[in-house]
Parts: sequence; structure tokens; C-alpha cells
Amino acid sequence: MELQVGTEPEPRSAESDCTQTSDLRRLECALAKVRAREAELEAELAAQARSRVELIQLVSHELRTPITVISGFGRLLKSEAQGALAELQHHYVDECLKACSRLDLLVSDLLDACPETGSPLRVAIAEADLHGILTAQTESLAPLAGDRGIEIERAFGAETSRLFFDARRIEQVVSNLLTNAIRHAREGGTICLSTASAARAEGAVVEVSIEDDGPGISAVDRDRVFAPYVRGEGQKARAGLGLGLAICSRIIGAHGGTIHVEESKLGGACFVFALPSEVRPEEEG
Repeated sequence: MELQVGTEPEPRSAESDCTQTSDLRRLECALAKVRAREAELEAELAAQARSRVELIQLVSHELRTPITVISGFGRLLKSEAQGALAELQHHYVDECLKACSRLDLLVSDLLDACPETGSPLRVAIAEADLHGILTAQTESLAPLAGDRGIEIERAFGAETSRLFFDARRIEQVVSNLLTNAIRHAREGGTICLSTASAARAEGAVVEVSIEDDGPGISAVDRDRVFAPYVRGEGQKARAGLGLGLAICSRIIGAHGGTIHVEESKLGGACFVFALPSEVRPEEEG
């Protein structure tokens, strides 16, 4: 009968213990440095957030005065206190007043849309005419499109007989997306504005698509462009603070809808937002 002789573990040397202790200390030192750098970055981000809030507050305050002045003179002209206006002149004054109203709403939204404040975006849901809003915005921005020789085509295929949404907010979204499309479409190009009814897992929706034939938005940037202060890269330089699409996203989200960007059949970008088309019980009463 053979005896099994066990192998005794070799005793750890003092040198091995010192090496492990040294490695542990180096790891602890490296971790401490990482945590210190993390704290520095958090402090920098907090400072940047405060600076952004202060900038937006300043810009909002400074814009109020010229908006008020322009609106005041517009109402004075419309009253015809200084002389009668022709029908076309009345139309121009009305468009100026509408633009002032939209700009005033945008100024109000700048701080609301700033994520650092945590302010909720308020919407007033009521029955509204989606196709009417789309048509009005197309006509309002026709001079801007005309300056670049751009044609805006409309193709309304959705059933919108009874939609409930905040008309002013959706008007703001459409104005923003159309203005972006005009800015980035090619000179003498085409923009297509269309609607379609669709069925989704969460319920029936109406989809609004705004397509252009410009350089488009890269796949890498498509999920990022709706974040505050983000502007797409690898395209024409984008002006502004990068808040327009973020505001659009918050408005559509407040309606229980969705918004995304994809490649357009025209070769550029196609922004699509969807609004619920079913009347919720709390809205029927």
C-alpha cells in the first residue's frame, strides 16, 4: 500500500510580502488620485452649469426689452393710429407680431429648458388644428426659404380631425425644425413637410416629418443632437447655444410623444415627431 505524501505549501518570504504591500499601496495611491480628479471634474461641471444658468438669465433679460419695443410699435401700426394700412401691410405687421410672440415664448423657455434648473415644461392641452399650424408656419417662413431659393412641399396624409395638444408649443417645434431645415438645405433645394397616421404599441399617433436635402446628420450624432448644448459635428457649422432641439424634445416629451432624426429620402436630415392621436379619458371631460 502506497502512502500519499502531501506537498506542504512553501512559506511566503518576507520579500514577497513587501512586494504585495507595495503593490497595494500603489493601487491605493492611484485610486486616491482618481477620486481627487473626479471631485475636480464634478466641481468644474457644477461651475459650468452655474455659468450657463447665469448666461441664459442674462440673455433672457436683455432680449425682453427689444421684443417689447418691437411688439409695441407693431401694435401701434396695426391700430392705424398713425395712418391707414393696406391689406398686405396688415399681413406683414401680423407676421411681425407673431414672430415677436414666438420669440417671447422662446425666451421664457430658455430657462425652463435648462436642465440644471430642473423646471418642468408646462403644456396646455386642448383641441387644435395640426394641419392649420403646419400650413401657417410654412407660409410664415416662406420669405426665409425664398431668400435661398428653397421650395417647401407639403404632403398631409394623416387623419387629424380630433387632436389634442398645446398649439403654441407645437407651433414652436414646427418653427424650429422648419427654420433648421431651411438653414441646412442646399441652395435652390427642397424641403418636404408631411404627416401620416401610424399605429404603435403605445397607441395611435400622428407623425410629422420635416425633410431637407442638405448634408444631413451623421449616425453618431443622431442620438446626441437632442441633448442641451450639443451641436452636430462634421457638418456645416451650427450657430446658437444648441438648445433648440433640446426644447423641441422636451415639448414633445411633455405631450407623451417622441422625436428622432433619421436619413432623409432627399439625402439630408429627416426630423420626425409623433403626437398621440387618441383622446385620453382625462381630456374628454
